Amino acid sequence: MKHVSQSDHPMKHGLRVDDLAGIKSIDSPMISPDGSTVLYTLGMMNLKENKTDNDVYVVSPGEEPKKLTESGKAGLPIWSPCGEWIAYTEGEEKTTGIWVMTRDGEHKRKLTTYEVSNASLGFGPVGNTLKWSPDSSMIAYLGTLEPYDKDSKIRVVDRLMFKSFYGYSDMRRRHVFTVPVIGTEPPTQLTFGDTDEHSIQWTPDGKIIFVSNRSGEEDLNMKLDIYELDPETKEFTQLTDTDGVIYHPKPSPDGQKIAFLATTRANTSNESTPEDTHLWVMDRDGSNSRDLVTSFDRHCGNPCWAEDSESIYFTAADEGKYPIFNAKLDGTVERVLDRERTHGNLSIGNGVLAYTVNDPVTPNEIYVMDVDETKLTSHNTLGMTLNWPEEFWFKTTDGLNIQGWVYKPVDFVPSKKYPTLLSLKGGPSGQRGYSWNPGLQIPTSHGFIQIVVNYRGSSGYGNAFSDAVVGDMLGGEYRDCIEALDHCIDKYEQVDPDRLGVWGGSYGGYLTNWTITQTDRFKAAVSISSISNLWSQWGCSAIPLWMEVELEGKPWEKPELVIKQSPIWHAHKAKTPTLFLHGEMDNDTPICEAEQFFMVMKKMKQTARMVRYVDDGHGIRKKPGNHLDSLRRTVVWFKKYV
Repeated sequence: MKHVSQSDHPMKHGLRVDDLAGIKSIDSPMISPDGSTVLYTLGMMNLKENKTDNDVYVVSPGEEPKKLTESGKAGLPIWSPCGEWIAYTEGEEKTTGIWVMTRDGEHKRKLTTYEVSNASLGFGPVGNTLKWSPDSSMIAYLGTLEPYDKDSKIRVVDRLMFKSFYGYSDMRRRHVFTVPVIGTEPPTQLTFGDTDEHSIQWTPDGKIIFVSNRSGEEDLNMKLDIYELDPETKEFTQLTDTDGVIYHPKPSPDGQKIAFLATTRANTSNESTPEDTHLWVMDRDGSNSRDLVTSFDRHCGNPCWAEDSESIYFTAADEGKYPIFNAKLDGTVERVLDRERTHGNLSIGNGVLAYTVNDPVTPNEIYVMDVDETKLTSHNTLGMTLNWPEEFWFKTTDGLNIQGWVYKPVDFVPSKKYPTLLSLKGGPSGQRGYSWNPGLQIPTSHGFIQIVVNYRGSSGYGNAFSDAVVGDMLGGEYRDCIEALDHCIDKYEQVDPDRLGVWGGSYGGYLTNWTITQTDRFKAAVSISSISNLWSQWGCSAIPLWMEVELEGKPWEKPELVIKQSPIWHAHKAKTPTLFLHGEMDNDTPICEAEQFFMVMKKMKQTARMVRYVDDGHGIRKKPGNHLDSLRRTVVWFKKYV
């Protein structure tokens, strides 16, 4: 792979905030059953209306992408098993429509409208919400018929999970429905009751697989199991009985087995969790369940059956990369495609594997592979200079091997010293590395070096490494990041130790808040969607289970640990000029977390500013204009103080 450098494009500029408005996002790619065409949505920022427009496209090897919809409100496109039809959704004023069209985009027809709850179900379990039957005669989907008054100023709460990730939950239940493709017959509701269904899939013989928590304590645990539903009788059978969480079940093409992603611990959270998700398989009746990647010891995702039902393709976090792997049913794991980049969204048709690819200098594009790899799309041909990050490893004082990267300025001159930013990733699980992240490139176009660290707790290094923060949040990660910074100061003479900044979002904001209470060496900080007080984070957020997992208990069971791991108790010592950026609709890390730290700093007469995004949530990503504004303010803050 050729890495772009300044010498390749001497007249071009680095990535600027305004450039992000022209970068397109690719979502929901799926290859056709005959392996000839990939279906996907393409998203484009609409800054005038402060939203993202999404439409459905198709692309085949050797051809230009073809746009099939025009509304800007299309999503979830899926091929019919016969390959002749495409189903998709269209957003409407208060509901969503389910539509079908021919594969060339003609003969569009709305089948029904539906509503779906905004309840917080966690990031992993939701899975498929729309799926064709194997004979292409009907579509199953997840929806709700429960009424909801969005304009009511009174909310009656009798469930613990009364908040969604953006605002308040309507607490309506998600159930399975089917609607015929031909005729005018109305939808049929197949599941009922005070539970939610997720991740629907059809089996080859016409049953529906779904995931649900029917423990009776779904607000208190994440016990998600697989169920099989008969659409004719509306009867269902529980296939698994686990302590942990099951995600994304996938029946094999021959209908004999079911693959799925799972954790095994009872204390699994509905957000970032320290146990790596593994790839499992079981017989169709739920028997003979086994972990296919026990010895592989990596966080797995994107399961996709080979068409002979003898193996499963998947991706896994591995030292900053997301390669494609193949697991045989005997547990043998092989690397299929391993490069310094991120692969995702696997699908297969007629022996052709389709997937997305991105890397530090290239946003997502679509590729296919049978014998050779072919790139199908070039929606984001960037006319600018982007430097490939330089990898480093070092050993911590307590003996851990830590991986990180240095992003150098686009006009890098080896003889100069540069102001340097320590960028703290969120999580603590997940990883940074060989993936597209514009927030890591933009500061380099303004003359900053940027240092990125996969501290302990990150994915991609085995479960023991991921577990290393449990009961010790802030401690080890903080030391890892500071030692990485010192390592880079020693290794790279261009890093100016007298002009340092620190920033991060979510868990990275939590670490930023902690960092500025422990040291005054940073000239400025930017804390985005952060945490400062674990008591209020537990009691006010939509993810209390996350804290209980990391603390290994309830807050009142470990009050000393809660205080020890809460930056607010040291906020009075912070002297670093700090910019707090937070969405008012954020229930992942509620805005009170920023408010408390900001309050202390202002009381102590320190330099601090809080920017509140009224109509946005966690990470300030819902509204594109807000996202761009937050990046501009970040750059301006660091240019002023570092």
